[in-house]
Amino acid sequence: MSKRILSLFMIVMLLMGSMIGCSSKPEKQGEKEASSGDVIMKKDLTIASSADIASLDPQGHNDTKSERVSCLLFNKLFKLNTDFKVVPDLAEKWSQPSDTEWVIKIKEGVKFHDGTEMTANDVKFSLERSLTQPKVQHVLSGVESIEVVDNYTVKIKTKSAFAPFLYTLVHAGASILPQAYVESGDNFAKTIGSGPYTFVEWASGDKVVLKKNEAYFDADNMGQMETITFRVIPEGTSRTIALETGEVDIVEELQTIDMSKVEENEKLALYTKPSTTINYFGMNNEKAPFDNQLVRQAMNYAIDKQAIMTVAVNGAGIEAKSVLAPTILGYKESNYAYDPAKAKELLAAVGYKDGLEISLWASGDERKRIAEVIQANLLEVGIQANIEMFEWGTYIDKLMKGEHQSFVLGWSSNPDPDATLTPLYYSESIGGMNFSRTNDKKVDKFILSARGELDLDKRVATYNEFHQYIMDKAPIAPLFVKNNVVGANAGLKDVELSPQGLWNIEKIHY
Repeated sequence: MSKRILSLFMIVMLLMGSMIGCSSKPEKQGEKEASSGDVIMKKDLTIASSADIASLDPQGHNDTKSERVSCLLFNKLFKLNTDFKVVPDLAEKWSQPSDTEWVIKIKEGVKFHDGTEMTANDVKFSLERSLTQPKVQHVLSGVESIEVVDNYTVKIKTKSAFAPFLYTLVHAGASILPQAYVESGDNFAKTIGSGPYTFVEWASGDKVVLKKNEAYFDADNMGQMETITFRVIPEGTSRTIALETGEVDIVEELQTIDMSKVEENEKLALYTKPSTTINYFGMNNEKAPFDNQLVRQAMNYAIDKQAIMTVAVNGAGIEAKSVLAPTILGYKESNYAYDPAKAKELLAAVGYKDGLEISLWASGDERKRIAEVIQANLLEVGIQANIEMFEWGTYIDKLMKGEHQSFVLGWSSNPDPDATLTPLYYSESIGGMNFSRTNDKKVDKFILSARGELDLDKRVATYNEFHQYIMDKAPIAPLFVKNNVVGANAGLKDVELSPQGLWNIEKIHY
């Protein structure tokens, strides 16, 4: 038996308790009809989530769990469809008079939940506000100014040519808020937006409850259920049981080890789709020992990605060979092979021949499993990794402050590479989403050059060159790109997935 196979066997045995009931059946997407005689008239939809939202302020978070709620409460100028194409939301028409100017007219008669009409002043206020909010300030960092042209039109000027501009406007951080409400100081206690659902209740750590907006401006995208409740159920097995018993209607992050249970249950339906979510081992490049490039490279050689996928997600994904997911523009493969001997060699070269001790942070049961495999891998090269677990909101806040040494996380984005590279590696995003705290002038130059290049071929060439540089710098260790896996009641209709997971929730119905 080879050393790698033996190592993987030991890891699987170590974590066997979490793998009971595992199935290696290939993922599939499908929907079953409710059995004959079952007349489902439910008007309330309950969705199980692995963690609580971070904020009701759409500019106060930057995670998919919170964004699913924000997208029901607020609108943006543009949005993504399930194929990840940019389509209008609030925007009625738009033009680009020059490489650095965009003129956007919003639909007339759009009402906020308090009955007031949305105007261009709300658009200007909202987009300017996003530039001051730490978790989303990177989103519109290429914008120079926003001018109100008339009651329903704004002119946006960018600092330079900005290729991914429309993609920036689909981010939750670009949600349009009612200026008067935000300035009232309510601090989102009532949470007034313009979306297909209105806010009812947020019981922190338990649930978020929304109610259908009967006065929604977009008749084609009206909410279909009277209420939508997001239930927080941190443990994966408990989420699956809640789905099986009918306690919830959808599990948006179904454990991959439970896929076969859902497939074999006639009352349930399984949905899967390749994602843009790249899971990674992150290192604080400002703190020892990860302020040393050779140590960071050693981590990339020390980690067995195949073992992680087997143990953490039952093999439902592909090995990450880039800081970008394969579906992202500019993706290029350049991988570190699993090589513990090489890792030991690099560690010895920088004075860690006798090993070292580090802290490894994680949040959630799936990433705990990832951390445990990494812990076992690192022990083989002389590194003692002490795992610390955190509640989701606390976790993100502490990462933003740079209190960590190393961590496990995932990043999901739209198809434009700038939506990954600017928040995660641009120096001005330190204190925001740049959790590796990468601060490299050449990285910054690559990012700014690529986002300003309007010629697609030249832009891709820049990203290819950047890719080789960032992989050599190794601020993170890319792990795997996981498939989106959703379990649902078989009686539900119009359940859709995008590369970012559950999508168009307002359209789901029995």
